[in-house]
Amino acid sequence: MSKKSPAPLIGITCEAISHRKDFADYDLLCDHRYATGIAEAGGHPVLLPIAHNRATLDRYLEGIDGLVIVGGDDLDPSWYGESPKRRTKVAFSKRSEFEAWLYKAGAQRRLPILGICYGMQLINVIEGGTLYQHIKARPNGPKVDHQGKKNGVHPVNILPHTKLGKILGPGKKKVATEHHQGIRKLAPKFIASAKAADGIIEAMERPNRPEIFAVQWHPERRLQFASTRRLFKAFVKSCRRYQKNKD
Repeated sequence: MSKKSPAPLIGITCEAISHRKDFADYDLLCDHRYATGIAEAGGHPVLLPIAHNRATLDRYLEGIDGLVIVGGDDLDPSWYGESPKRRTKVAFSKRSEFEAWLYKAGAQRRLPILGICYGMQLINVIEGGTLYQHIKARPNGPKVDHQGKKNGVHPVNILPHTKLGKILGPGKKKVATEHHQGIRKLAPKFIASAKAADGIIEAMERPNRPEIFAVQWHPERRLQFASTRRLFKAFVKSCRRYQKNKD
């Protein structure tokens, strides 16, 4: 009788919170619902503290079977050739550098990677895209409550003929939202797999690299949604395949 494989280890990054602008002291924070969503989908979540020692970083990637880059503050606009605008709250630089390294090195290993909110924006910029620093500054177009000020959700249109369309089914879905930035220029080699009514890209994927995809919304905040459960289960399934091929 064959022994059942253990649950795949899935690394989850953390937000850095500080009361000092220079981040001389900071706390690492992770919404427990990221871990709950992964665990309920059959994965084993592990939190990844910010690190910059190469041996530690390599050990992280050797140990995990998947990576989730979570939400947070705004990516430094200098990464895509702009200066911060008034509403831009720049994330801790060491956090962004840490996650950028994990993403690049993980992608080389073909590690399954899921970007969420800021995580999607980070992936888009690393891969050559740009961002709107504040969506409301865009002229024209229908108004969408991207910041979730009314009830925390808004509808998105899942596009057919995409990986996300196969996972969630095409058409309109309600998603949990809280973001004021969004993709301006989509990274080359990626395609949009979901959009809001105002045209803002709400999910992206790379057709020839199905293990990498990202969503602008916060699935962890609506664990009761069927779409959330399908999303996390599909990601954990990808991590399990990676785990088997690695062993």
